[in-house]
Amino acid sequence: MASNVILSFLLLSIVSMVGAIDTKFKPSGSPLMAEVCSSQSQLICTNYDNVQASSIVEDDAANAANMRDVSIETINDLQEDFFLESSLVEGRKIVIHNNLNDPAPSRPFVPSSAVSSLPELTTYNALDIMSYFGVARDSSMATAIATAAYLCGGAALPGEAKSCAASTEALAAFVASELGINVSIYATKGAPTTHSTSTSHVKAPVTILKVAKGSVEEGRKIVVCHHLAFPSALYYCHAVTGTKVIQATLKTEGRLRAAYIKAMAVCHLNTELWLSRHPAFKALNIARGDEACHFLVDNDLVFTRALQTSG
Repeated sequence: MASNVILSFLLLSIVSMVGAIDTKFKPSGSPLMAEVCSSQSQLICTNYDNVQASSIVEDDAANAANMRDVSIETINDLQEDFFLESSLVEGRKIVIHNNLNDPAPSRPFVPSSAVSSLPELTTYNALDIMSYFGVARDSSMATAIATAAYLCGGAALPGEAKSCAASTEALAAFVASELGINVSIYATKGAPTTHSTSTSHVKAPVTILKVAKGSVEEGRKIVVCHHLAFPSALYYCHAVTGTKVIQATLKTEGRLRAAYIKAMAVCHLNTELWLSRHPAFKALNIARGDEACHFLVDNDLVFTRALQTSG
């Protein structure tokens, strides 16, 4: 009997102690926050105006990441019109997208006086970039900005160097750093416009009239600058090695008046360092390491070292 009374007393004591501990140390928030964030504290609590209503600030990087085109993981996912060098035969017909027109409209660069105020091109800054250009977050341009920021803010692909150029000065500086100041520049020219509202998905046959292939020496190291969809001109430039630069004259089909495209293409002689998910492997049914080529749209640029001429 006495032992039961003692046991009951101990249980009541423990419950009382737990209650006291809970009352004393329960994280009610406001008193402790008020003390820690008081004027006598060393801390400056920027969200202390309303501590009860304070909450975690939205993760802008996470929001922007959800806004991008998730089908685009690397710059290679923007490429189309892959082919094998052996298939580029004069007189043969091939199919290309959109007559090599760039689906992203050409725009001027941000003025040199303002480019320094453009937020750094990273996913973390994507929402700030939208605000900079006054772009609504629910627009297609917002998706383009988030995608460009993701590509520009990411690491270079294996074996490459990269830079995103938002000005002519930045583009020229990167090319000079990789190739020197004496260079040759190439671009696809003569691409006729299409009348479709979904230009990136339009395929049409063309006839190969002429093929001019650069030397292996010229293609030992080149810089390719891909035009990105963005409110101003923006180029993803990357230095690649082991290539061959090709120009093909293509004649369009099915028009009252034929158009002639001076199409630039790059053949990558060894794709061993490419990611296994590179779209060229599936498009060409080739193995990693095999040679792969692709055309460039009319807003892209190719730079090579200027070859020394005898004379």
